[in-house]
Amino acid sequence: MGDPDYRYGRSGQGGVVWLVLTAVLVGALVYFLNRDADDGQGGEKTLVVYCAAGVKKAVEEAAGKFEQETGTKMSLEYGSSGVLANKLKIDKEGGLPRADVYIPADYVYAERARVDGLTAESLKIATWKVVLGTKPGSDLTLDNCDDVLAQKLSFVICDPLTGVGKKTKKMLERSGHWAAVDAAKAASFPTVTEAALAVKENAGTRAAFVWDSVARQFGLRVVELPELAASKADISVAVTTTTQRSVLALKFARYLAAQTRGGAVFAKHHYVPIPGDEWADAPTLRIDCGGVNREAVEKTIREFQKREGARIDVVYAGCGTLVGKMQTSEQGLPDIFMTCDASYLNMAQAKMGNPFGIDLKVSSTRIVMLVAKGNPHGIGSLADLAKRGLRVGTTDPKASTLGALSHELCRETGQFDTIKQNIAMMADTAHTLVQTMEAGQKLDVALVYEANIQHLMDRFDAVPLQPKRALAVQNVAARKTTPYPQLAGRLMEWLTSQTSRRRFEQLGFSWEANGQ
Repeated sequence: MGDPDYRYGRSGQGGVVWLVLTAVLVGALVYFLNRDADDGQGGEKTLVVYCAAGVKKAVEEAAGKFEQETGTKMSLEYGSSGVLANKLKIDKEGGLPRADVYIPADYVYAERARVDGLTAESLKIATWKVVLGTKPGSDLTLDNCDDVLAQKLSFVICDPLTGVGKKTKKMLERSGHWAAVDAAKAASFPTVTEAALAVKENAGTRAAFVWDSVARQFGLRVVELPELAASKADISVAVTTTTQRSVLALKFARYLAAQTRGGAVFAKHHYVPIPGDEWADAPTLRIDCGGVNREAVEKTIREFQKREGARIDVVYAGCGTLVGKMQTSEQGLPDIFMTCDASYLNMAQAKMGNPFGIDLKVSSTRIVMLVAKGNPHGIGSLADLAKRGLRVGTTDPKASTLGALSHELCRETGQFDTIKQNIAMMADTAHTLVQTMEAGQKLDVALVYEANIQHLMDRFDAVPLQPKRALAVQNVAARKTTPYPQLAGRLMEWLTSQTSRRRFEQLGFSWEANGQ
């Protein structure tokens, strides 16, 4: 029998209550998920770090200091380098990426993760090497790996998924000892800290193949075997490709690499730090950039600035003007110089004692003569610029690469004096020349870069110049004394990336970046 007090729709009131409660719970869940996914622009922030177990003590201490200085909450998860790399991959494939930062024991893991599309930026922060760690106070005499085997020591190793295990196997395979060592081991451990602890606390375990830093942290005696002499490995910090907190992740990476921050902590824990950039909460780079590159690089620089949380101050001008200001301005040299033509980097190096490091080629563009559609004046070569009554526009040779190259090429015709009389305008930039041509009335021909006129080809014709030197090659280099060499290097990588390439080529540049 049914409930006599039943009213149609009565149970719906309870359903509404549950619906409201469910909505509240879902809203709260979304809030906390969004809070954890904060990009560093405000609110509570948590950075998730996958860290090799052997680096735990140093990273844990540095992370604590970083948390105090920046207010960033840190969540550290430890394991072997290989296991953590697999975890990154599973997270990504499952659509639930968690980690923002990956700190493997050896740089080869960071490189492999980058190839697999798991990580992007990677900074080396310290070095260590494989040694045989023996019990404190032991009087063992071990000159080489043969002695270890001959004395039938009870020793342990680490699994090849760990950085130290992989490096140990590689070194001993090279020396011909691996098969015998693998057969004679007492045990194999999943992390280097467990192997070191076994030597320290287990009476029967007398030695372990471990990182030297970990051996010293556990108070073990360090024995450097000749077979392990080339076992040095670089510890690195890598930012994941899936992080939604790139600003925080890169800030933490810079913190670990900074000599006065993470570097001091790593040194305290018996690692050899690799000095990184000077520490700054939000570093600033100044770029002096040839004006011809502006449209091609602006978006790339904005994207880099957003990901890094850095400030990028860009000065766009003709390269002649830029080099002149480098010599005379109180602001001094920029952190990065990106040229209109490589000759201006050479000029800056010659005039100021080679202040810039090794350059990267980026792109190239040819000088052309921009004329009205149909080329009504029949201009086919530079010599034709000497025609009576022709109105010619160039850029200022003292201010711009384009002007200097244009005038130099005109001189090579042997008719420069006549051509000079026809020059009706010497503009500061090619952009001004293009605008003047578009307006009409004032110029018949303008010497500009091919990259300046892609948007005009339905209304104008371009006559290319044939001499080899009519090609301007754009390159980029960082100042040797910049306080942020790693940051500058990463920006140069962005400027020579495939994304940057597409932007340059869309504007009519040819791509010159080395092997990219």
